[in-house]
Amino acid sequence: MFKEIIIPTLVALGLLAVSPSSTNYTLKAFDFGNGGGETSGSAYKLNAIIGGQAGNQTSSSSYKLGPGLAPTINANTPPAPSLTNPSNYYERLKLTLATGNNPATTRYNIAISDDNFVTTYYIQPDNTVGPTLNMSNYQTYAAWGGSSGFYILGLQPDTTYQVKVRAYSGKFSESSYSAVASASTVQPSITFSVATSNSMTPPYSVVFQSLAPGNTVYSTNYDPILGLSTNALFGGYVYINGNHGGLRSNASGSMITSETTDLDSIASGYGAQVTQTSQSIGGPLAAVAPYDGIANNVGAITNNSKPILSTPGQVYGATATIGLKAKTDIKTPSSGDYQDALTFVASMVF
Repeated sequence: MFKEIIIPTLVALGLLAVSPSSTNYTLKAFDFGNGGGETSGSAYKLNAIIGGQAGNQTSSSSYKLGPGLAPTINANTPPAPSLTNPSNYYERLKLTLATGNNPATTRYNIAISDDNFVTTYYIQPDNTVGPTLNMSNYQTYAAWGGSSGFYILGLQPDTTYQVKVRAYSGKFSESSYSAVASASTVQPSITFSVATSNSMTPPYSVVFQSLAPGNTVYSTNYDPILGLSTNALFGGYVYINGNHGGLRSNASGSMITSETTDLDSIASGYGAQVTQTSQSIGGPLAAVAPYDGIANNVGAITNNSKPILSTPGQVYGATATIGLKAKTDIKTPSSGDYQDALTFVASMVF
């Protein structure tokens, strides 16, 4: 007699889904639908899918999720860029992009506004602002300055700007715009002061306590001191002029003429010399020839303004000390009223 023995057998069937791939590609996302394809016109290109799953976009502060296949091929939305004013600029701001882990070949366009995008303009390839948006506005991270960033040029003073960035990588793969960054330009500014080494209160006067004839070159008892701070990007000059073109005596009707010379080599003369300059930031503030002499080499103080100091760009907390020197001989009539009135003018290029 045979008995039938039944041994229960449990078979587990597992389903494992993997992305289709080969040695030279991986398909990270795919969908099943009724078809689709590319279509285009003179002003657009469209990558369409028919019969895919529909739905609304969902998002939070840290992500956006769209339905279907199309969002999976878009470039990553970049983080907000860095927009700063690192040096009190009145016509430029510094922008540094964040890539959002997009590949190096990704291109970015940058939208800019001064009214929170009620009106939108775009950064042009020359870093200026304009209304035009075309493919020339899309540049790589490296072309936009990389980690060093670049300056947006031609902005208005004393204005707050907002910028946002969109990434484009390959076909039909433009991201949405990033979060907005903002920064402000400032007003053009210049602060210029004149004082003397013993007084900060006008009117200012300095005195040659002696002008005895002979070989001695005399200096005034105190020195004019000039102060300058400016955000002028292209710098500028400080000018000097004198009312008389020398030290004039009304009582005697005589003049000690101002000359550009070495006072040690002439019998009589008068002039100015920059004896010291300094600055806290920028510049440098520097003497301009012939006022940059040493010893008793001086520049003439005429009734035509001449540059005595210069700065190539922005400078802050700058000071300059101006030495005044004179010499007379026995032919110079003695008088106690030899005088000149000096004017200093600062002129910057904004």
